[in-house]
Amino acid sequence: MFVPQPVTSINPNTRPLGDGFFNDITRAYKQRAAYASFDFDVVPKTVTLTAGTRYFRTENTEVGSSVGSFGCQLIFNPAAPNPCVNHSNIQNINAGGFDRTFSGFRSRASLSWKISDDALLYYTWSQGYRPGGFNRGRAFTAGPLYPGPAEFQTQAREHGGLAVPVQFAPDNLTNNELGWKTLWAGEHIQWNGALYQEDWDQVQMGIYAPGLVTSNVIANGGNYRVRGVETSAVARLARGVTLEGGAAWNHSELIKEATFLWADGTAIDFSTLQTASGGAVPNPSGTLGSSLAGAPPFQGNIRLRYDFALGSYAAFAQVGAVHQSHSLASTDRITLDLQGNSIAYDLPAFTTYDGAVGIAKDRWRLQLYALNLTDTRAQLYANYAQWYKAVTVSRPRTIGLNVTYKSQ
Repeated sequence: MFVPQPVTSINPNTRPLGDGFFNDITRAYKQRAAYASFDFDVVPKTVTLTAGTRYFRTENTEVGSSVGSFGCQLIFNPAAPNPCVNHSNIQNINAGGFDRTFSGFRSRASLSWKISDDALLYYTWSQGYRPGGFNRGRAFTAGPLYPGPAEFQTQAREHGGLAVPVQFAPDNLTNNELGWKTLWAGEHIQWNGALYQEDWDQVQMGIYAPGLVTSNVIANGGNYRVRGVETSAVARLARGVTLEGGAAWNHSELIKEATFLWADGTAIDFSTLQTASGGAVPNPSGTLGSSLAGAPPFQGNIRLRYDFALGSYAAFAQVGAVHQSHSLASTDRITLDLQGNSIAYDLPAFTTYDGAVGIAKDRWRLQLYALNLTDTRAQLYANYAQWYKAVTVSRPRTIGLNVTYKSQ
């Protein structure tokens, strides 16, 4: 089959009669950038200002066609012609005018103060972004956002249904950070750290919600704020004995919900919608105060290492531990699994332990190591992409031997 309107086609030929669906789409992405940075000593060898900016311009285009014979399946319509040549769903993508250009500046500035040879303070302000793009063909089911005949679809019917975004814009991140780098006790202790706040606006998010949107689309969601502190330290406790550790505390929350539109341009008030069973319909971007996915409130690690001489060999032994608090698998507050539970699964906290011993001489090095000594099954990630809860767990207890030889 073919598209009757003039379109850009990779394959302009007629498709075989058995083809019920095809995409003939060309997407183009062009990115241009220019940047500059400079350092200036406000106070020589003491206070330094670093500043820079980057100009970007991204040009995205999409042309072609999407053709399908949906509604013409024999299983649902025995009277349909066989083979089904009545392609009832034809989309001329050229006619959509899907050309988007995003441009602007993203900048960075940092002021550092070298208090002494053993202490430095700094403040950094920086910006970042991710380019926008296109969604694949989209659809939504007979839920409260579909303009169907049911009573719970009244608003959708009046406003033409959900305007599923064909394109999504860049999201933007602004970081403010105050940090320090210090040495103590005659350089036997190194202590670094930072306090920070990150403002992440119009977060690009995937939406797949049976009953609302059936094909996964990327949309610009709400705004998140992340506040935290991170620190690391290295202490040389005695000759050959080193203690290292690090920790990070984070608090993330959604501070502004995204605005979604009906087809007529009216903003959707999700608090006035309900499902067919009378349930609430949350905003797909999440509820105010909800945290980011994959952002545990606490992470920490510690390692103790002893380097010593064993005859003519250089030897070492070390043990370490990593702890992570609970985290969420997803920010999706809409989709429920078959048991009626939210797929924003709460992944439990975990702690793992490692150890290693080794010897080296000249160009040879031998190391015996053990990872995850307690064989902990830490839940690192969980998803419902295949309509069941699939959990990615940590690597099981692993014991290995490394032998290294340096040729030079």
